[in-house]
Amino acid sequence: MRKQRQVVLTAVTSSCDHPTAEMILARAKEIMPSINLATVYRNLNALCKEGKVQRVMVDGGDRFDKTLCVHAHFQCRKCNSVTDVEGIDLSSLCNEEFKSNNVVEGFNVTIKGVCQNCK
Repeated sequence: MRKQRQVVLTAVTSSCDHPTAEMILARAKEIMPSINLATVYRNLNALCKEGKVQRVMVDGGDRFDKTLCVHAHFQCRKCNSVTDVEGIDLSSLCNEEFKSNNVVEGFNVTIKGVCQNCK
């Protein structure tokens, strides 16, 4: 793995806050000051394609997640934080008839509201 890609991957996997590309850039610059936003985006796209990080599409733009298993997210409408929601069986979102007629490859479920820190 190229050094730049490893730096971007480390910036994602060492975080728990579902960082934006800009947040990843700031963290990557601590290790590799010459890295730029285009390089971060290019490597994030490659890492998503390789299945090493997950893109989370939320209001305000894409965030990136180190947790690769199927799970939902919660986005706070006040502070814009994104957190994992565990313990929800997402497979039940599609009934058997739908599953038999389609190939379900994944879910992007975001629950929106106000987090406990902002309420």
